[in-house]
Amino acid sequence: MDGVMMDSEWFAEQLEADGGVTQVLARYVKQQVGEGMEFSNEIARAVLSSNGCYYEFRELPEEFSGALGEFTHHFVGVQDTLRLLDRLYHLPLTDFIHSVAELSLFVVYDRFDWISYQNIYAYHFQRSTLSERIVEDIRGAIRHGQLPRFFKLRLLSERAPEGLIFSRGMAFFIANPGERHLLVQVPYTRSNVSDLIARPLSVQLH
Repeated sequence: MDGVMMDSEWFAEQLEADGGVTQVLARYVKQQVGEGMEFSNEIARAVLSSNGCYYEFRELPEEFSGALGEFTHHFVGVQDTLRLLDRLYHLPLTDFIHSVAELSLFVVYDRFDWISYQNIYAYHFQRSTLSERIVEDIRGAIRHGQLPRFFKLRLLSERAPEGLIFSRGMAFFIANPGERHLLVQVPYTRSNVSDLIARPLSVQLH
């Protein structure tokens, strides 16, 4: 939470009322982002303003990530999205993975649950900074050639992969009606507050 300016008394009051840090931070991010451009489908809803951005799942409110500060967004077509997703999917199979400390890719094709892992693909890679230990976890299956309804990437690396503007940050995608779909990229910088609520995918999977 580098750079977060939050009133400690307000935070304590909200934490006591809500009973959880995630709920408090989600409320804080939403308040700071305020009203802005909204994009949504049956899986997720995203709000973007000059202050920041966030997304939340409609049926899983605990699946929430937000960023305050710098981010970019633009609209992408189906084929550009599929090419980008294919590159992200193959990153662990290339030399790029040697520069990665953490990589999580979460893809949603339709409504799902965390029990069967149907309609999702979830990948998590993490390299320990204290040892040579590597954690890798894969759930569900990628559907090559099918446009997902939502996907999110979290990356901590020494260099940016092709198609993204950051080496350290997150990106999320929401499919819209028609041919224009939303892609948001959030670089992690010391001057910005980014990905406040994001939990490692390994936590989500278990």
